[in-house]
Amino acid sequence: MVTIRFVGRWTRHSLVVLVGIGAALAIFVSFVPQGRAGFHTALFVTQVLEVGVKPQSWFTQEPQRREVSYPQATGTGLADIYRIPDGQQRAAVLIFLGANAAGRDDRDVVNLGNALSRAGFVTMFHWSPTMALQQNIDPGEIDNLVWAFQYLKSQDYVEGDRVGMAGFCVGASFALVASADPRIRDDVVFLNAFGPYFDARDLLLQVSSRTRQYHGQSTPWDVDQLTLRVFANELIETIQDPREQKVLRTVYMEGGRSTQADLEGLSPESQRVRQLLDGTTFQNAEEIYESLPEDFRANMTRISPSAYVGDIKARLMIMHDRNDRLVPAAESRRLVEALEQRGNYRYTEVLGFEHVRPVSEGGFWELAKEGAKLYRHMYGIIREGV
Repeated sequence: MVTIRFVGRWTRHSLVVLVGIGAALAIFVSFVPQGRAGFHTALFVTQVLEVGVKPQSWFTQEPQRREVSYPQATGTGLADIYRIPDGQQRAAVLIFLGANAAGRDDRDVVNLGNALSRAGFVTMFHWSPTMALQQNIDPGEIDNLVWAFQYLKSQDYVEGDRVGMAGFCVGASFALVASADPRIRDDVVFLNAFGPYFDARDLLLQVSSRTRQYHGQSTPWDVDQLTLRVFANELIETIQDPREQKVLRTVYMEGGRSTQADLEGLSPESQRVRQLLDGTTFQNAEEIYESLPEDFRANMTRISPSAYVGDIKARLMIMHDRNDRLVPAAESRRLVEALEQRGNYRYTEVLGFEHVRPVSEGGFWELAKEGAKLYRHMYGIIREGV
């Protein structure tokens, strides 16, 4: 009997302790900003990683997806906005996927839009018909991003002083450049750049030499086909002769064949472009680059964050896959080095993230380790949304 009474008292005491802990956690998660941010970050990470349980929808309302149009300097922009339609003003983020082939209805894009909305953000995807569909680089999209940001900030369901930007690959670099624009640079609170390049010229030289260059070290680089197609598109457009453009596009863009006579009959200008597309030494690529049209080289500077990094005021969150085949991780490292004196940034290097698509090829423990990195990185962003 004594034992039974003791067990009973111990059980009641344990239940009281557990209830107290549960109540404290509930208060922490509900009323303390750090607790809410941590809770929603954990839900977000499980939503975007390849894990079996995705509890985010258990605790949040269903987001609404709506297509919107907005004015640009020329024409009209098109975007998708994801948000919780509850009448509340929320923080917001403008996302640009750049030249990524993922479309508006891509499963991972929709999942990202919903996950960020459930985490507390109004989420707007800016779509570029030239870059997404034609896989090229359109400098005009930098200005379009400025217009898109101004539109998002002006919506009555957005808290105007809590608006940021995000981007992937080329889209991340364009977002960095746009955030330095005098029209919005004081209004961009945060910017998350996943896999950006720092300098477009340097990236082109690395693509052409099939090497990664960092601090004087050169290592082989198996360049992703999307990166090769994007730069092939840009280089072929520097050719003046439409017939020669067609010959090069047949070979380098469409995977077809041209006759030997067509290839041998190309002008010296086109032959130099062929060298860059076929792959050459880094030194030869540098020499050929200087012979490219001046307006092309000017555009490469125009789309390079390296030319604007001193004008960016937003808090920067930078993430890169160490083995990224689209853009070498050293590009983000160079960006971070340029930010060291300024501060107000976070850099996270991960493994097993194929740009927009997190994967788990390394097994459970690898996924857990990289997921913890993603959690720490995203916590600083989701704090803006709760």
